[in-house]
Parts: sequence; C-alpha cells; structure tokens
Amino acid sequence: MRTEPVSVLVVGLDEASSTLAAEDGIEVDRVGALSDPLLREPDAIVLALGAGGPLEIVRAARAMAPGAAIVAITDRDHQADGAIALHAGAEDHLVDDELLPSLLPRAVRYAIAMRRMRRDLATVEDATVLPNLRGFAPIAEHHLRMADRSGRPAVFVFIRLDDFAERVRTVGAEAADALAREAVTVLLDAVRDSDVPARIADDTLCVLLTGDAKGAESLVLSRLVEAMAVHDASLPVPRALSLSVGTARYEPGSGASLSDILVSATRGLAPRA
Repeated sequence: MRTEPVSVLVVGLDEASSTLAAEDGIEVDRVGALSDPLLREPDAIVLALGAGGPLEIVRAARAMAPGAAIVAITDRDHQADGAIALHAGAEDHLVDDELLPSLLPRAVRYAIAMRRMRRDLATVEDATVLPNLRGFAPIAEHHLRMADRSGRPAVFVFIRLDDFAERVRTVGAEAADALAREAVTVLLDAVRDSDVPARIADDTLCVLLTGDAKGAESLVLSRLVEAMAVHDASLPVPRALSLSVGTARYEPGSGASLSDILVSATRGLAPRA
C-alpha cells in the first residue's frame, strides 16, 4: 500500500475534508462542485454523488483529473448509485455513515494503489484507444524475430506531436489528448489496416509496417503528408497540425533491440508541418 504523501480533492463533503486532513501524509483540497477550478492535480478525488446521475458525475470527475483515483460517497438510501459509479470507473465506494471517518483514509490509499496498478498493467491507452508501449512491445518484438527468419527488414514509422507539451501546459491534458486523437485520425488515413499503430509515449505515435515493408516507409510518409493537408484544410478555422516524423528499419540478424530502435528513431524525428 502506498505510504508517501498524497493529495486528495474532496468534492461536496465537509466531513471527509476534516477526516482526511487529520491523517499524516494526506494533503486535502476542497471544492463545492466539479466545476470549481483545481488548485493542483490530485492523486485521488473523494466525490459525494448527491443529486444527479452518478454515471455523469464520475465521468465529469475523470475528465477533470484523468489520472486521479475516485472514491464515490453515497448516503444509505442511494447505495445503488455507488454500484453505478464503480461501473463508470470509480475505484471504490463508501456509504456516508458513522464508519466513514475510520474507513475513508484507508479507502483513499487503496484507490490510489488500484489506479496505479491498473495503469501499469494496461495495454491500451485510454485517449486514443491504441496500444500503449506495454501492449505494442510484444507485437513489435515478435515481428523482429519474424524478420530474422524471413530475411526481410521490419520498418517503423514514428510521429511526434510537437505542440503536445505546450498544450498540456496552457490548456490541460484533455485538450492535449484531443490533439493526439487528431493525429491518430491522420495517421490511420495513411497506413494499411494490417499495420500496427500505437501510442508509445504521451507525445509520440508509432506504426509497425507489416508484410513486405520494402519501400513502404516512403509511401506511408507521402500518404501522411497528404492526409495532414486534407485534415488542415477541413478545419473551420485553418490550423496546421504540427508533427515531426521519421522512420527506422530493423535489419535482419543485426541483433538490435526494440528499445534501441525506439530511442534512436525518436531522437531523429524531423518536423513535417
């Protein structure tokens, strides 16, 4: 169980604020509603469901702080809302009764641990629904071994979102993920259904070109430039999607690791727009 200091945002529950604030290692912020501005990104949200749909409330909390664990709190008469909250992605549910003060600190730390464990074990990235690096690596390594047996090189295409870090800083993680989804749409227009796309880092996409990849990288890069132009022209307000692109080849029998390929390729990404 996690024991280092954690930050907790309490939404709509006065008693929870005082209960948690008395615990060592728990730093508490409190807001009356999810629409209130955040002072900082919390590790966990203690969320009183109250009036309104529990599904919508949990989704709003997740959109506000995507990385935070959520502990939903209901009164005795609305415990079914807690089950809905769990279905919507909350890590835990407690009832607001005489046991809440003693249960809440442990529930918060448990929820944070569960959220981290799920993230560490996940193979699909939430915002784009593409494989993350954990999901992509076994597929890519299998293709490297296939390349060794067939004698044909394996080819990777990389795309870095140049504006991602700035967008996170200025308008938040959700808007930055919207940028990633735009880039994925462009990318999928440029590759074949049999190719394997992934989001290997917050600001980096990768595609493993399957089959006979000889000359395929040039074709994909050409299609990518065309897809970017179509995307930019389709916007109501013209705005170029700023990307850096590059390719890497695995030569059969070279013994290069997937890590070597990823590091060298991402260092050499060149701007395309």
